[in-house]
Amino acid sequence: MIAQPSAIETVPGRCAPDMSVVLVCWNNNQYLEPCLGSLYESALKARFETLVVDNGSTDGSQAMLAEKFPQVQLIQNNENVGLSRASNQGIQSSRGRYILLLNNDTLVNGESLDAMVEFMDSHPDAGAVGGRLLNPDGSFQSGYASFSSLTQEFLIASNLGEHIWAGYPSHGHSDHIQVVDWLSSACLLLRRTALDQVGLLDEQYFVYGDETDLQYRLKHAGWKVYYLPHVTIIHYGGRSLNRWRRRMLVYRGKMLFYKKRYSQLNAFGLRMMFGVLTLAKTLAWGVSFVIPSRQGIAQQELRSNLDVLRLCWHLE
Repeated sequence: MIAQPSAIETVPGRCAPDMSVVLVCWNNNQYLEPCLGSLYESALKARFETLVVDNGSTDGSQAMLAEKFPQVQLIQNNENVGLSRASNQGIQSSRGRYILLLNNDTLVNGESLDAMVEFMDSHPDAGAVGGRLLNPDGSFQSGYASFSSLTQEFLIASNLGEHIWAGYPSHGHSDHIQVVDWLSSACLLLRRTALDQVGLLDEQYFVYGDETDLQYRLKHAGWKVYYLPHVTIIHYGGRSLNRWRRRMLVYRGKMLFYKKRYSQLNAFGLRMMFGVLTLAKTLAWGVSFVIPSRQGIAQQELRSNLDVLRLCWHLE
């Protein structure tokens, strides 16, 4: 049985830092090192600790940490247990008043991290805060989003949403601080007492969907999630998984979220819609397969879409 979110225990008798930075690593050494470098070179005013949970990396990440960042607490798994379970391991071993979930393919700055801590200190109703994610060239990547609807998911899956605005369904060009539904956990600061109340990340999500589920629970428990437009983080994005493997996990996360948080009718409607759209894509790629120059990518796309179809039929 997959473990469910559990209560958080802090270590007694030790001075708690302001913030515990929790990163999960899986064969991403080339991004982990500059990420940690940006953290320790950021001249943070807030007192912080860093915990890296390694999901069985074989790329030398552990040796790099021991050599260049000995102050980091390493939690070692023998296999890839998923993002949500590994993040929970880090949270449960942390001591900070706030927990920063941080992707290892990010570059942070001290001004933004301090602004997040200061905002949480002055807004006791805030369960979580985050800001703008930027591409490496400094252009806007994503901000905040509304909780899912069937219309929204159709526009995403059909690729029509990208014609409405760039980055759909993510908003974030607003210059005003505002309460939102959910933010990416690429850089998300959480209040420990809020997690004490609603529980940790749901470990049934291997990756994708876990942060939406957590913020959904925060909102329904009376906590607010704030978007801070002056907070910026560089995010490379999608560096651990290829797009075909990522597609299946994204769809799984969406369908699991509907199954857990929405009505049975909505959950069934989502799976049917994904199934029909994916079947159409499968047929289109089947036609492309007969073109010699397209056979390589068509084979990958067919395999990926068939995985999604199986998932629509039987959600694991």
